[in-house]
Amino acid sequence: MARRKSLAAQLLQAYRDSQKAKAAEARRAEAERARQARAAEREAARRAKEKARREQEQAQAWVRAQKEKQAQRSADSRRAEQIVRDLEKREAVRARELEQKRRAEVREKAAAERRAKQETAESLRREAARRTDEVEKRIEVLTSVLRTRPGGLHRQRLQVEQALNAGDFEGFAVGVENALSSIGYAEGLGGARRAAFAPESRELVVEIELPAQAVVPSVTQYRFKASAPPAVVPQPRKEAECKALYRDLVARLALRAIDEAFAVTPPSLVDGVAFNGKVHAKDRATGKPIEPCLISLRVSRESFNELVLDEPELDPVASLHYLNAIVSQHPYDLEPVPPVVTFDLTRYKIAPERDVVAGLDSRPDLVAMDPIDFEHLIRRLFE
Repeated sequence: MARRKSLAAQLLQAYRDSQKAKAAEARRAEAERARQARAAEREAARRAKEKARREQEQAQAWVRAQKEKQAQRSADSRRAEQIVRDLEKREAVRARELEQKRRAEVREKAAAERRAKQETAESLRREAARRTDEVEKRIEVLTSVLRTRPGGLHRQRLQVEQALNAGDFEGFAVGVENALSSIGYAEGLGGARRAAFAPESRELVVEIELPAQAVVPSVTQYRFKASAPPAVVPQPRKEAECKALYRDLVARLALRAIDEAFAVTPPSLVDGVAFNGKVHAKDRATGKPIEPCLISLRVSRESFNELVLDEPELDPVASLHYLNAIVSQHPYDLEPVPPVVTFDLTRYKIAPERDVVAGLDSRPDLVAMDPIDFEHLIRRLFE
């Protein structure tokens, strides 16, 4: 029995041990499964943690990349902005330089224009002063033509006297004419001179060409006018003043010509001068050339020597009236006067001397006579 209990007990014990073993195995299996589960959980946790770590690292890397990109973009933006600012600054500097250059050019141009205007104005002022000075000098020449007579004319007497001593009256007249024509005058005042000699009356006939009215300046002065554009404006001379200046001028020229005629001729041969002063002009009504005589007179050497021609207060017109000259009342208007003597042009006809009287009987046929023979006949009759 005991051995059977023991078997049953053994069996029971074996069963119990088997159950215990199973239970232990189950527990071990459960523990293994738990361990595995925990290991799996730990692995899963590790993996999750690793994944989370990787994700975190990736997130951090992305964030860093984004930050880097943002920083790069910011840096690029800053560089771009800096470049833009630099460009804007350079453009602003260039614009300021261009504006300063433009303003400088405008100022320089304005200054150049002002200088040009000032130079033009100054040039016109100088021109006005110069032209006014020329007018004043011209008036001085016209008013001093009698006082500025040349000296030394008496030395020419010998040449003209030698021609007369040789019996050549025409040579004497030509010598006087050449002597008078050689005397220097201011521009526009020295007209042609003609001379003839009347031996029977010991009178020298002198005819001179007087200057036209244009010799008197028609303006008194020139002034600068700051108009647009600026100009030099003449100030017209009054017509009455022009007429008075011309009247005095022709009177002075007449007195000077007579004085020069007496100076180049010896007193022993020439006692007086018959003078005509003419002007070459155009008739305003017909346009034809005319030669009005403005002054004509006969004067003896003695009467003429009474004049003091160098006296500044001498009135030339009054002097002519004192010499009983025939003077045009309106010489500026070319109003003529009758000459006291007509100038003889026959001395310019050069022909051989002919003895016409010897070939005539007591009843000469003057109508049938040759004109040249007739002139020589008249000359012989006067002789």
